[in-house]
Amino acid sequence: MLKIQKMSFAALMISAVVSGTVFADEKTDTKFNDEVSYALVAYSMTQAKIMAEQGEIKLNEAQVNKAVEDVLKGKFTEQKIGELSQTLELFQQKVMAREQAKMKEISQKAQEEGDKYRAEFAKKEGVKTTKSGLLYRIVEAGKGEVIKPTDTVKVHYTGKLPNGEVFDSSVGRGQPAEFRLDQVVKGWTEGLQLVKKGGKIELVLPPELAYGKQGAGASIPPNATLYFDVEVLDVNPKAK
Repeated sequence: MLKIQKMSFAALMISAVVSGTVFADEKTDTKFNDEVSYALVAYSMTQAKIMAEQGEIKLNEAQVNKAVEDVLKGKFTEQKIGELSQTLELFQQKVMAREQAKMKEISQKAQEEGDKYRAEFAKKEGVKTTKSGLLYRIVEAGKGEVIKPTDTVKVHYTGKLPNGEVFDSSVGRGQPAEFRLDQVVKGWTEGLQLVKKGGKIELVLPPELAYGKQGAGASIPPNATLYFDVEVLDVNPKAK
């Protein structure tokens, strides 16, 4: 989507130049003018090339050259620019439709993999399931006061997808994470209250207790089930 927006911006800039809404200052440095002329075309063509490499379009070199020639010859009337805008809008709609279909497929696959993973994990020794659907296994209970949602916890953790791929790890970074327990995903808020300081716990979060239908970035797809191995290093109650 971002690439389409960039491409549209470049197209609008060229349209503005053609229609006269952007004009050259007589005192403009010639070298700078040449650089801007080059940059405008290079920018739009780079975006087009990226789309071609990603399979979104197949560039027709003859049409590309014709477009540049038509711009330089001033053949772009307001009517023509309107037609080009409609073509780009139609292209954008097709790209969006293709992306939505792709995301639906990814989401469905993640849902199926997650359902299977949770069913298998539930069979392991020591695993329990809460009313919310959270699966957990306590490795070490820890000692001290029961952790409350308003407490700030310091933890080391590793997060994995059902296929075993690690998407995040404070252990790998060598830097513990610290946060207030009620400011993270629901599965963590619920799960870490089941252990105390020094405790270790395995958590398996169904999508609704993790990032749901939205997913998170490029690493966590929509409807993903997540596995976490967590160690509670420290607990700091909220100051009264």
